[in-house]
Parts: sequence; structure tokens; C-alpha cells
Amino acid sequence: MAPTPKRKGSYFGRFGANRRFLLPISIPHDVASTKKLFFSKRPMASALTVLVAVVLLITWIVSLLPYRDPVMRLEKERSKVLRTLRGVNAEYHRVKAMEQEAMERKAFLLKDLDKYESDLILAQNDEDVDAVVGSLGKGREKGKSKMRACSGASCRRHLERVSDDLRAPRIFVYDLPRRFNKELSKKYKRCITDQYGTEVLFHEELIKNKNIYRTTEPERADFFLVPVYGECFLWQYEMLKKQGHDKSFDLTNQLYLDALNIIKQYPYWDRSGGRDHIFVFPGARGPTIFKEWEDHIKGSIFLTPEGDRKAAYFNTWKDIVIPGLEWDQMFVDPENRKELENDFNTPKKYLAFFRGTINHRDGWAYSRGLRPRLQKLLANESDVIYDTKHSTCDRKCYRREMSQSKFCLNPLGWTPWTLRFYQALMVRCIPVMIADDIEFPYENEIDYSEISLKIRENDVDNIVKILRGFSEEERRKKLEAIDKVWMMFTYQRPSQPGDAFHTVMKELARKKLIFKNSANRTWT
Repeated sequence: MAPTPKRKGSYFGRFGANRRFLLPISIPHDVASTKKLFFSKRPMASALTVLVAVVLLITWIVSLLPYRDPVMRLEKERSKVLRTLRGVNAEYHRVKAMEQEAMERKAFLLKDLDKYESDLILAQNDEDVDAVVGSLGKGREKGKSKMRACSGASCRRHLERVSDDLRAPRIFVYDLPRRFNKELSKKYKRCITDQYGTEVLFHEELIKNKNIYRTTEPERADFFLVPVYGECFLWQYEMLKKQGHDKSFDLTNQLYLDALNIIKQYPYWDRSGGRDHIFVFPGARGPTIFKEWEDHIKGSIFLTPEGDRKAAYFNTWKDIVIPGLEWDQMFVDPENRKELENDFNTPKKYLAFFRGTINHRDGWAYSRGLRPRLQKLLANESDVIYDTKHSTCDRKCYRREMSQSKFCLNPLGWTPWTLRFYQALMVRCIPVMIADDIEFPYENEIDYSEISLKIRENDVDNIVKILRGFSEEERRKKLEAIDKVWMMFTYQRPSQPGDAFHTVMKELARKKLIFKNSANRTWT
């Protein structure tokens, strides 16, 4: 007997006699075949096929129900959103982890920057550079690439290629006519040695250090210094020539306008709207000595000793707080300070020290009445010097009394900042800041709670209790912390790695690194 042939669209295998009980694997797509399938003489096969079709139809209808029921539809959409949110959250944490890693890497690179910058500053000739660069690779982590020793010129080119972000900032100094700067400092030596002399110092130091920070190619510059000695100019008219407040400020305002007219002839101001231009304002009045500062230089970088967060002209985001200038070698010479460091075990003669203006002719407006209030609080304390400056105590006496005191008081005057704070650090006297809302130099690098004591203005009535409650161990720890950072507040002559000038340059390097990719070149 011949084998039963297979039919199209069905599979019977070898079971020819029982084929009426088997289902087709694929459904025919033409009408004739469909009729044969559903109306064939195989009732069981037809019934099962219809049943499968009905089940598929019901499944399809059920799948559409969520879209007909608003609640179910919303639940389904909510589930989709939650899944998306979980994905976004996971991506957020991944990015945060990358950001943390980048911050750690940045901190590592900044430490390298400090080391390389200091070494290169000390290298004054090609032979020195060879020695420095040849040693840079020593002591690095295993697997890190090492620099090769090279000749002086090629070495400098190689260092520039190592990392643009690690190098010190390049600063272009505008060559303004001498009437804006050098004529003033030559005529009035006070403008160089006074606590406001930083406007002269930064200009002169940048010119001296042209191979390190200064560039004569403005296209390569990160920053532009505008060397106007505004504070010195104002002083000569307001204090020396007695021209009065209004006239003196009008003349100073015109001085800055004249300087801006010159520098705006270059294309670099318009490139950033002046945001990468540096102005040094060394006095407590900051940029307000230029009456129209808000109209012309509001976005520029201010180097100022006044870190008053309440002041409209100070912006902690863009400006840099700098130490005031102490010129006297009695305070800034490291050799003089060594004597104090070696004299740690000698008991201090005084609990606290202050000499300065107490009762001002303008009354409460000066120091908000804080200095007269302190005078009453400390009047009966025999181991406290709280007095005005007078002829019986000269500079040597002043320094000696400070160095013999445990705490040096720094109550605010017209403004929060005072040179006494830095003088105290120089003579190993713990500074006590009595002023609110003040920002100090290098706050991103120095923990001021470790080197000073801050008393809020409203808590000043408890000052004696606070000072007498300070243990010798606490005082020792603060003095050890002070010994590590005091040089950062001094302007050495000539400048040295780690002093105030180079530390401010490092602050500018941070600004350059942080704002490098800003849409506005630096900041808004």
C-alpha cells in the first residue's frame, strides 16, 4: 500500500489512517483552504481550530482593556515613568561618582601644581631647571609616567605641554602711562610701604616674575592686570592736598575712566566683557573709590583685603581676598620669628592685647559701638592690654606686647578687616576676630577655626569667660597650626614660594581651572 502523502499546510507524518484527529500546524491564508478547514468533515479539528482562534481573540481583547480603563492606563503610564525615573536616578549616581572621582583627581593635580610651581620659581637658570625637572618623577606612584631631564629651553617647552591646567596663570600686564602708577609710587613712598601698598606690590612683582606668571603675548594670557594705583592717587588728594571728599573721588573716578579708555582700544576687554581683567583695590572701600565701578568693571576680578560678605562690591565667587601689606621686617622676617617659636614654653605675660582707635569722633557708626563696649568689659582685667596707640609705645613696643599675649583682639572698625589679624599670626599670638560676615584669604585652603578664634558681635559680653576657658593644650594646637601657614600672609622681599604673592597667584590658577569651560570664558 502506497504511503499517505502530506497535505499542504498540514503535517500528518506516518499516521495516514488517523489524520482526521490531527491539527494543522499553519493556518491557510486563502479563502478556499479556509473553508475546507472550518467546514471539513473532521469536526474535532475544526472545533479545536475555532477554539484556538477564540482564545487568541480574547487574549487580544484583554490586552486592550488597560487602554479602555483610565485608571489602569494611568497605572501603566505611572509604571513606565517609575522605570524611567529609576534609570535616571542610577545615571545620576553614576555621574556623581564620576564627579567625586574628578574632584579627587583635581585635588591631586593641585598638589602637583603647588610642587611644580614652587620648584620652577626657585629655578633661576637652565641648570636649575634641569635639576628640578630631573627630580620631578622621583617619589611618584608606581606606574606613573616620569619626566625626563632635558635642556633648559626644551624643558620649558615640554613643561608647557605637560598640562595646560596645571601651569601657573599667564597674566598680561597693560603698559599704561606712568601717571597711572609709577609716577605716584616714585613720588609718594608711603604708597609702597603702607598697608594699602598691595596695588603697587602686585604690579611690581608681576613685572619681576615675567618668566613665571607674566606673559608679553596677550593672546596667550589667562588674565589681564590693569595697573592703576587708585588708592595712592585718592590719598594724595583727599589726605595730603586736602581737596575734600567729593573732589578727590571725582578725580579718582576720572583716573579709572581714562585707564579704561586706553585698555578698551585693545580687543581683549570686549572678548570677555572685562571678566578676566584684574583690578587691585587695597583699601577697605574696595572698588567704590571708582564711583562708576558698577557701570564699567562690575564683572572684573577684584583683589581686595575686604572680604565683607554684606558689601555689594564683594563677590566671593569671582573676587580674591588678599592679606593687607605688612612692610616691617620685624613682623615678616622668618629669622625674627624663629626666636618666638623657640620660646614656646615661656609663660605669656598678658591674656589679651589690643591697641588702636576706641572712641571715634563719629560715635556708634564706627565699629557699631563694639570697641567702646569692649573697653568697659575689659576695664577690670589686670592681665589685658586694651588701649589706644600713643607715643609711649612705638613699633617695637607694639610687637613685643603682641608676642607676650595669648590672644590678640581684632574688633571691627569701619569695616571687618584689619591688619592686626595678620600681625598676630606673624608673632604667634592667637587672633580673636570679633566681626560677623567676614571672609578671610584662602578660605578654600585654610581652616580658620584651627588658627584663630571667632566671637560673634552679639556674644562679646562673654569674651572674658571664653578666653579664660581656653586650655593650654588648645592654645598649643592653634599655635602649631599657625606655624604652618603664617608665611602665606606675608609679602616677602623678594617674593618666595609660599608667601602671600605666590599664594594669590595659586588662587588665580584655581580660578582659571574652575572657570576654564565657562560659556563666558570666566564667569557671569
